[in-house]
Amino acid sequence: MKIVHVFWSLHFGGIETMLINIANAQAKQNVDVHIVIIDDDNESIMLESFSKNVVVHLLNRAKGSKSINFIFRFNRLLSQIKPEVIHLHDTKFYGMLWSKKLSRVASVTLHALPTGSVRRRGILYRLFPILNLKANGIVVFIDKIPKVFAISDAVKKALWEDYHVKSIVITNGIVVDDFKMRGDNCPGSRIKILQVSRLEHAKKGQDLLIEAAIRLKGEVDVTFIGDGISYDYLDTLIKNNNADEYIHLLGKRTQSYLKDNLCKYDLFIQPSRWEGFGLTVAEAMASKLPVLVSSGQGPSEITQGERYGWIFKNGNAVDLADKIKWIKDNYNEAINKAHIAQNYVMHTFDISETAKKYLDAY
Repeated sequence: MKIVHVFWSLHFGGIETMLINIANAQAKQNVDVHIVIIDDDNESIMLESFSKNVVVHLLNRAKGSKSINFIFRFNRLLSQIKPEVIHLHDTKFYGMLWSKKLSRVASVTLHALPTGSVRRRGILYRLFPILNLKANGIVVFIDKIPKVFAISDAVKKALWEDYHVKSIVITNGIVVDDFKMRGDNCPGSRIKILQVSRLEHAKKGQDLLIEAAIRLKGEVDVTFIGDGISYDYLDTLIKNNNADEYIHLLGKRTQSYLKDNLCKYDLFIQPSRWEGFGLTVAEAMASKLPVLVSSGQGPSEITQGERYGWIFKNGNAVDLADKIKWIKDNYNEAINKAHIAQNYVMHTFDISETAKKYLDAY
């Protein structure tokens, strides 16, 4: 089987990490795997993470360029590769496939809860579908794509209820064995908390964790890993509350750093108001780290409610603080649950299983 994965660029993010892991795992299963990256702003360490058996094609479009020349090169490249499967990681790429032969073998993974419209209205958008590339949201063309994958039941449910689009759930996977495991020691006077995601507090809820930490001053030490549009807002929030001694914005870090350092913390928290999956939650569980996540979102699917972690009321910083306090005071129970969760992740979210599910579903 010959598969082409398509995405815009390679930075330190969940989609990019998943793409690299899936491609490498599929290549191990004797599949001819190609990666097409559209833009030229890529992290070299991410490009170097691909297996030597994965063929990477860089179109090197200047990010934000209004030229459509790259679309001609994209279609010419696909015609040369002759893929049996084109696995898109953004629905907008479907509008760039000009050949029916290519369109018929396209599939897409929706990596977040769906937003936006499947098509812009107006005669110009019907006559020239490529204009839809500037559409807001992440579902443009999704009703036309032959096969749609959802990363969680929450995404599948939203796709059906809001857009009447059927999808197949294949959860993201991780290379479980790469993560160093935490020991069974209890925290010191301050429980060391980690949160890893893009800094976008309206969606990811970092402000909730900051508020909870301020309520627990003297009992917690919180580190945020990631960067994004909310950095200045969160930095100001921390400093205005004189909390920079125990709340830290560490910036972005590589996947290798996370694999080596997740185990150095006592508790992982994903406070998202809105989250389709939450790959870092599975990574924390693989590191035998207790996890606390918001209710009603993708991360609570990973933990299966409170079977493999703990849940706080979505958007409620007071409940979040109460749950942190309880875990700190009952850490032996947290360690026992983390052991069970690590075993669960190893058998459920290992990337080899995810890759196989995709190959079977294509």
